[in-house]
Amino acid sequence: MNQRPENLHQSIEAAKSLRLELARLVAGSSDAEMSAEDLQALQDTFDGETTLDAEIRSAVLAIEEDEIFVRGIKARETELKDRRLRLEKRIEATRGLIEQAMTVAQWPKHEMDIGTVTLGKAKARIEIDEESEIPSQFWKRKEPDLDRAGLLKVLNERHKAMDAVNSIKDEEGRAVARLRVNVELPPIPGCHLETGGHVLTIRRS
Repeated sequence: MNQRPENLHQSIEAAKSLRLELARLVAGSSDAEMSAEDLQALQDTFDGETTLDAEIRSAVLAIEEDEIFVRGIKARETELKDRRLRLEKRIEATRGLIEQAMTVAQWPKHEMDIGTVTLGKAKARIEIDEESEIPSQFWKRKEPDLDRAGLLKVLNERHKAMDAVNSIKDEEGRAVARLRVNVELPPIPGCHLETGGHVLTIRRS
């Protein structure tokens, strides 16, 4: 992409900065963790000529590569979780079979070269017949969960309403409208709507 002359210098500086910061990110080091010599060596390595177009392209490819690894790791995590659950069930079932066999054989204890198995008295445990009949004092209250979607919706509605109020040129009409908004959509303490800034979207071709 052609750069306008007045933006060429800024683009080159942005490209060098992006390349340097990406190198630090990959290395997993911050300036605080790097010695002065390491920092200078890294700076010298990436002081060569480059373009912002090339560096952004490289960064997008790095994101794509990391996303591939993340998907693979998540799939492996799911596979390992399923395997763990199967093994846990198999362990529990195997223990039950050993208990059953020792009970039938009336073996309270069995010593082997690999260890000793003892059949003890099981601890008392709860079996639930009907949850709805259990008194409320035995139920734990769940920790409250913040409804961020609902909060954002109300904050957005108030923000839009206030924007409309501020566009009213008549001071008295603006004051009346602001009062109405404060009654219908009062401020929500403890939070605010953050507007502005930018969001990066990457679409693969």
